[in-house]
Amino acid sequence: MVDTSHAEDEVLIRSLIGLAAHLADEGEPDDYRALYTSDATWSFGGSTQHGADEIVAATRQRRAEGVSGPGTNTRHLVVPLHVTVTGDAATAVSYFLFFGDTTGTPAVRVFGVYTDELVRTPEGWRISSRTSRAG
Repeated sequence: MVDTSHAEDEVLIRSLIGLAAHLADEGEPDDYRALYTSDATWSFGGSTQHGADEIVAATRQRRAEGVSGPGTNTRHLVVPLHVTVTGDAATAVSYFLFFGDTTGTPAVRVFGVYTDELVRTPEGWRISSRTSRAG
């Protein structure tokens, strides 16, 4: 495992959260595997994906429906508010905005909060649980 200071961990975690937003807009669904642990969960509304395979499949579904991703004229803006690191585990709370119509007059489609649980892995920090809440 990589030995880093608390400040370095916080920077790495904030970068990972930013990368998740960027990949939602520009990446390929399978790119999410570099962000999440293999047994991660992601909950939003009444839906929860269990494991990286389900998270990737849900991303593919959103792409197929034209909800988000390349060519949909949507963007995510994520602002990590605070990160708490305790050894090889961390929590992060972020506000997010999901914009539509980004080639014209952007419109906020969702404002919400991400609560992430993260773990340090041999490959670096990964999200083990994400809860997305609108409002």
